Amino acid sequence: MDRGLRLLHLVAEAPGGLTVTEAANRLGIGRAAVYRLVGALSGHGMLRRDGAGRLRLGAGVLHLARRAQPLLAEGALPALRRLAEQAGATAHLTVVEGGEGVALAVVEPSWTSYHVAYRTGSRHPLERGAAGRAILAGR
Repeated sequence: MDRGLRLLHLVAEAPGGLTVTEAANRLGIGRAAVYRLVGALSGHGMLRRDGAGRLRLGAGVLHLARRAQPLLAEGALPALRRLAEQAGATAHLTVVEGGEGVALAVVEPSWTSYHVAYRTGSRHPLERGAAGRAILAGR
């Protein structure tokens, strides 16, 4: 399991993907072991091979990430509440999904009648709005 997780992390950090040989060298294991790991992880949709045969993350990783989003939102709510109350403005947690910003959690202050029509699940291009621009600036 450790090797498989290390392989997933390695592929995730390689923007252009990795060959099996590159992965084997970086992990310090044989190519046969990498092929076995790739077979198992591909079977679960966690890895895929692109047209050039390079290893890339698969759609199964997105499924896991979506399952983690409610936990992330739940953990952020106390801080968002404090921020909204102190700033007197809507506070939200936005993540990147498919090249867009997606609001995972939105909290409005309790003491103002001014509210922004921004709801959990709202999507917007990253180039629009403060959250998307902050995400882009951090890349």
